[in-house]
Amino acid sequence: MSKPPEPKLSTSKAQILDAAAEVFMTLGAEAASIDDVARHLGATKGRIYHHFPSKGALLAEVCLRAADFVLQKVPPVVAANASPADNLRCMILTHVPEVLRTLPYHKVIIQSYVGVQQKSTTAHERALFAQIQVERKSYEALFRQVLQTGMNDGSFRQQNISIALQSVLLLINAPVFWYRPRDNEPDSFVMDLSAQLADMALASLR
Repeated sequence: MSKPPEPKLSTSKAQILDAAAEVFMTLGAEAASIDDVARHLGATKGRIYHHFPSKGALLAEVCLRAADFVLQKVPPVVAANASPADNLRCMILTHVPEVLRTLPYHKVIIQSYVGVQQKSTTAHERALFAQIQVERKSYEALFRQVLQTGMNDGSFRQQNISIALQSVLLLINAPVFWYRPRDNEPDSFVMDLSAQLADMALASLR
């Protein structure tokens, strides 16, 4: 169920996406402009437009890369011979650190994804946002399958699987709302946080 590797981004494009994620996170995707991204990057607008035809396309690719980060990391940890509980724990222990490692991207999705998607006007932007939807559904399906397997074999109690799925995803994405890296943060903090969220998710399912 692992996602095939994506074509490697050029260094220039990756730098632009990193800068855009930071700027959209800080200023808000609605308010931020290509000029703001260029200033943050220390580059010209022309460099950005060389890779991205519009602000909407740039925003869409930031959101798409956020989805790609977790889709590259999480599916490979699902083992066919592992229990549903062990698989879910491994998925969460992989998901949370990857989201926090790439935090600006995920803050942009939460801030603005729905509103901007509704305003996308070009065929290229619509295609990018459609691809985001496909990847989001693929990622949700991975969790849904593990939850369904657990309900089928009695590891998890029977309940509305859609409600259980969205509740688990909300729980493990909750740090996006409040987490801020600290200079004095213990090295183990992110993994301890991930383990606590995994415990909470599993407790809600048993």
